[in-house]
Amino acid sequence: MITIKDKQFDPFIHHEQIADRVAALADKLNADYKGRNPILIVILNGAFMFAADLVRCLNFDHEIQFTKYSSYDGMDTTGHVKEFIGLSISIEDRDVIIVEDIIDTGT
Repeated sequence: MITIKDKQFDPFIHHEQIADRVAALADKLNADYKGRNPILIVILNGAFMFAADLVRCLNFDHEIQFTKYSSYDGMDTTGHVKEFIGLSISIEDRDVIIVEDIIDTGT
């Protein structure tokens, strides 16, 4: 059992399984982006740890930008996306890889 603040969770997927999937995804990205220089846009806060694990497995040139958006108020979605940190560079004519942890509303 894992406790975060006042919530308790049972581990559903073991760390080793996650590490294997991250490595497999990195292998695919390494093949697809060899010789290119994409920008990884990491959506904070949720994707930070995943992005860190992923980037350690990448062997092509890339850049990283962090953004932060939220559509939640507590545990409920508002249906509206609020921008806290936007992009500070242009992504025009760039290969872009969006790194996000959960996309639940599609907004």
